[in-house]
Amino acid sequence: MENDQTAERPESQRPEGQEATDSSELRICYLTCPKDASNSFLGAIMLTDARARPLYFSYVTPVRPTSMQRILYGMTLEEHVRVDVIANGLLKPVPERPDVLFVDELSLVAVRKVAGIPTAFLKKADDSAAVEQKLTTLMYDTGGNTADQEFIGQVLAKLETQCDLVEPFARMREALKEVIKNAGK
Repeated sequence: MENDQTAERPESQRPEGQEATDSSELRICYLTCPKDASNSFLGAIMLTDARARPLYFSYVTPVRPTSMQRILYGMTLEEHVRVDVIANGLLKPVPERPDVLFVDELSLVAVRKVAGIPTAFLKKADDSAAVEQKLTTLMYDTGGNTADQEFIGQVLAKLETQCDLVEPFARMREALKEVIKNAGK
C-alpha cells in the first residue's frame, strides 16, 4: 500500500507544545478517509484556525490494498488502512499540534490512539433531535472517552457560534474529488 502526500504549509506556526490560551488560538484538525468509486481508500487532513480557515492541508492518493493484504488483514483491514496507514501518515507532518481532531465517521474515532489528542466524530444534529431548549446544533461522539467528551464539549461551546464546524469536511471532500479528477489527466 503506497500513499502519495501533498501538503500546503502555513506561514506562521505556534511553538510546539504551546497550548491555546483562548478560543481564538485553538487549532482544529479535520480528518476524512472516504472510499472512491473503485473501493480504494482516500484520506485528507486539514489543520485550521478557530474560524475553520485552513492553515495546512494534506492528502493521500488512493490506497489500494493487495489481494494478499485483504486476506491477511481480513476484517481488520479497513481500520488498519484508515487509522494506521492513512491517518497516522497524515498526522505526522502536521506542522502544529492540534488542540482537537474532528472526524466525519464514527469508526475514525479510533484515530485517537495514534493522534494522542482529543478526538470526536462530529456532525450536524438531526432536525428530529432538535429540542426547543437545545443550545447546540451539533452532535459529537468520542467513542466513550469521557475526558475527551468534556474537552470537546467545551471547544464546541466556544466555537460553534463563530463558524460552521462541520463544513470543512465538505471542502475536504471537494478537494479530494479535484485530486482524483486531475490525476486522471
